[in-house]
Amino acid sequence: MNRYDLSEFVLSLMNKANTHTPLHFQQYMIGLMRGITVFDSAWWGWSVLRGGKIAMVHTMVSGLPEGFEPKVKAHLVNDPFVRTGRSLKRYARSLSVEDAVTDPGFKVFAEEFDLTQMLNGHCKVREGPFNFFMSLYRHGQNSAFTDTETTDFLAILRHLEQALSMCLQLDLGLRVDPCNEWALLDHEGELFLCSSGFNSVVKDGLDPEQKPTAMLREFAGQAVVTAPSGTTFSRVRYSDDLWLVSAQPVSPLNRLSPKERQVAELLIAGATMRVIAEESGVSVNTVRNQVASVYRKTGVHDKVELLRLAGGLPR
Repeated sequence: MNRYDLSEFVLSLMNKANTHTPLHFQQYMIGLMRGITVFDSAWWGWSVLRGGKIAMVHTMVSGLPEGFEPKVKAHLVNDPFVRTGRSLKRYARSLSVEDAVTDPGFKVFAEEFDLTQMLNGHCKVREGPFNFFMSLYRHGQNSAFTDTETTDFLAILRHLEQALSMCLQLDLGLRVDPCNEWALLDHEGELFLCSSGFNSVVKDGLDPEQKPTAMLREFAGQAVVTAPSGTTFSRVRYSDDLWLVSAQPVSPLNRLSPKERQVAELLIAGATMRVIAEESGVSVNTVRNQVASVYRKTGVHDKVELLRLAGGLPR
């Protein structure tokens, strides 16, 4: 693989990441891979090691029958790639089933699907527990993957993970209010991907003796969870494998007294301080003090910021 081929691959990859939803992008991605690496079939997706077992989301196959996934998952504990590479941020290894895999059950499985050469790799997803993995296979008497192909695959994996992460970020930006923090969780409450401030919001909402992992499991199990802090976490289906959890913070407007709330609503509606004073039967100075209190409690500095806080202006 020369630099020109890699550059063309990356440009095409990023272009599709900007224009496709994540699942459609994952399907398109394998076509690009066939243009830069020689293989017969492939298996890829996202995985996490939990309780000594591998959990997976958004997995896909190319050139393999439907029965492949359940059978390969049964043999993951014996996969040398899983045993030696899970803890590394980025990893790639080529294997010959005959020479490198000693487990008889795995050999039987590989023979069933005519897998003779494997090129396995993964990349960590940011700092989260999930990683993106891909396994490429050659069948029959095809030659083994070379050291050069393995090195190239390691570089390609990094770009695949970056493109997939960007694709997810763009998709979630269209689904979630930009004012809210968000997270993708699997059915067990394992954090797949989240916005930069989500973990802080979770931490602020914990009971004194509650752990973040327990709260995440609660999000995965309930449609709506209201934390002690007042933040509401709502869950919707993102895909067959993942929940999308959005954190709706307590509005600063809720901190206002009934009278201050009335003044704020009149300000938001466009009333001047004189009009508010006339409607309330108080002096303009009194209204001015009430407005100052509204600004202080909500953390804004003027009417424009108050209107934006109330949702009347874009951010």
